[in-house]
Amino acid sequence: MVSVAQLPSEKLESFFSTIISNPVRHSLWLNTLSLLEHIGSRKILLTQSSEETSEMILRHATEEARHALFFKKAAKSLRPEFKPGYHTNELLQGGSAKIYFAKLDAVVRRELKKAGFSGHTFTYLAYLYTTTVIEERAMIVYTIYNSVLESAEHSINLRNLILEEEGHLNEMSSELEKLDPSYKSRLKDLIDKEEVLFQKFFTRLNFVAA
Repeated sequence: MVSVAQLPSEKLESFFSTIISNPVRHSLWLNTLSLLEHIGSRKILLTQSSEETSEMILRHATEEARHALFFKKAAKSLRPEFKPGYHTNELLQGGSAKIYFAKLDAVVRRELKKAGFSGHTFTYLAYLYTTTVIEERAMIVYTIYNSVLESAEHSINLRNLILEEEGHLNEMSSELEKLDPSYKSRLKDLIDKEEVLFQKFFTRLNFVAA
């Protein structure tokens, strides 16, 4: 199977061009991005709230929640009457989005357990790896999405959000290097596994966007 990360950028560009041409579908897509950011923020708070909670963790959880709010407001800006929660009919392949996140989290935890990690180190590494892999994907998706938005002279712009995601990745890479001597090879393996999961999600997104 060819990974989404290796596909020509035209594949994602075509998807986004189709999505932004339809305000209803575009608003559902934006709310789906809001859901994914919200899941990320909630996951951080659920797994990292302890005596070990650092400034980085609090800042990251806060920024993920703010990104969720940004996307939800953007969805409403396209359709003022749209007041979404995260119900299935308010999302674009919302079920597939949840499955993508849950399966990736499970893959990361399984691989870390196989490597012998446990306790707080296991929990912290699971957070770092899951978040890093998802944000690597977000950098691909958001960058191409924003390029399409700018080409269309759309009112929505993701430049500041992308910069924040880059900052997250730099911080987490530094932490991974400290805690896991094999982090480079492990991260590459997890990114390869994520590509398969995202391919399934992307295929379903394409189906509803067509």
